[in-house]
Amino acid sequence: MIDIPILVADESDSFVDESKLLACIHCGLCLPACPTHVITGEEMSSPRGRLYLMRGVLEGRVSELDAAFREHELSCLVCRACETACPSGVEFGYLMEQTRAKLESVRPASRIERFVYQRLLVSRQKLNLVQRSLALTRVLGLVRPLRALGRLSAKVFPRISQMLQLLPASITSPVKRPSKYAAVGERRGAVGLLPGCVGDVFGARINDATIRVLRNLGYDVHILPDVTCCGALAIHSGFREKALELGKHLIKSVQKADLDFYISNISGCGAMLKDYEKLFADSAIAEEAAQFRSKVRDISEFLFEQHSEDLSKLLAQNRGHQRVAYHAACHLQHAQRITEEPLALLHLIAKVEVFALDENDLCCGSAGSYNVEHPAMSNALLDRKIEIIERALPEVIVTGNIGCLMQLQKGLRASNATCEVLHIIEYLDRVMRANA
Repeated sequence: MIDIPILVADESDSFVDESKLLACIHCGLCLPACPTHVITGEEMSSPRGRLYLMRGVLEGRVSELDAAFREHELSCLVCRACETACPSGVEFGYLMEQTRAKLESVRPASRIERFVYQRLLVSRQKLNLVQRSLALTRVLGLVRPLRALGRLSAKVFPRISQMLQLLPASITSPVKRPSKYAAVGERRGAVGLLPGCVGDVFGARINDATIRVLRNLGYDVHILPDVTCCGALAIHSGFREKALELGKHLIKSVQKADLDFYISNISGCGAMLKDYEKLFADSAIAEEAAQFRSKVRDISEFLFEQHSEDLSKLLAQNRGHQRVAYHAACHLQHAQRITEEPLALLHLIAKVEVFALDENDLCCGSAGSYNVEHPAMSNALLDRKIEIIERALPEVIVTGNIGCLMQLQKGLRASNATCEVLHIIEYLDRVMRANA
C-alpha cells in the first residue's frame, strides 16, 4: 500500500473533484483489473498510479505539462474495470474525463483530432460521406488490399495501419431511415432508438436488427430526430465542453417525444447516456437529465427486463446447435453494470452452448478510438484475447459493442480463425427470423 500525505491544494488549481479523488485508499485491488498495468506491470500505468499523478498536479509536485503525466493519463483505456474492483467506489472514469479536459486545455489536440471530435462525429452529412466512401471500397473489392496495406505499413504509419486493418467487409451505403417504424402486431409501446455516430457508420446492420426485434415485440420504434453523437468519444478524448453541449442538445431534442424507453445498442454510448444525470446534476437541465436517464436502457437490459418470457418462446424452436462465446464489453459490464442479462438472453436459445470467455473483465483493446491512438497497447491486449478465443474454440462470438466487434474481427482475421463475431441483437434476430 502506498502512503501518500494529504496536502490541501489551492481551489483555483483544482481540475478534478478532490473529494472523489481522495476516496482512493491506495489498497491496490484495482491493479490486476487494469489492462495497462497487466501488460506493463508499471505502477504509474495503474489506476492507483494515475490518481497519484493527478494529486501530484493538484499539490504542485507535478506539472500538467510533464511528459510522463500526459503519457500515463492518456494511455488509460477508461474501461472502468477499476471501478468494479474498487471497494471505496472511486469514480475513476469521471476523474479521468476531468483530467483529460485539463490536458486538452493546456496542450490542445491536433487539427485533425479537433475536426473528428468536434465536427465530423456531430454531423450526419459528413458521416454519410465517410460511409459512402467506405462502402465504395467494398463494392470495388478494395477492402482486403487496404487491410494488407495496413499490415505492411504498421511500423511506419501505426495509426493509419490500425484504421485500415479495422475495415469491416459488411459496411453499406447510408440509408435514410423513416422517423418511425410501426409495431408488428399488437402495439405494446413506443421506444426511441439512438443509432449512434460511428456505430451507425460501421454497424448499420446492428441498428436494423434492433429495429426488427423491437417491432416484432410490439413497439413503435422512433429514430430520434436531430441526434447524431452522444458525446462519449469527445469526453473521453478531453473535449468535455463539446460533450456537454452534445448532451444538452440530445436531452432537449428528445423531450418532445412521448416515448416509454430510449434504447442504445452501443455500450459506450449507453454509459454516456446514463451518465448525463451526474454530468448535469448541478445544471439548469438537472431534472430533464434525470428523467431522461430513468428511461435509458441497453438493448440487452431492456429485453431481459421486459421480454424474457416472450423471447423464451420465440427462441425455443432453434434448429441448429452452435457453440457461442460471450465477450463482455467494458462499458456494458463496468460502467453500466450489466453482466448477467446478455448471458441470460443467450441461454434462452435452444440447442446453443453458451459460455463466457476467460478474462472477460479485461478489455480487448478497442475502447472507442483507443485502438487507433495507442496501437501497441491495443494490439497487446487483442493478442491476449485472441489466444483465449483460440483455446475456447467457439463457432460464434457475441458481444454488445460495435468497437469490440470490429477489434475482435481484426484479431481473428490475423490469426486465420473462422469463428463469426456478432452483436447480441444480431444473433437473437438471426435465430428469431430462422424460426419464423
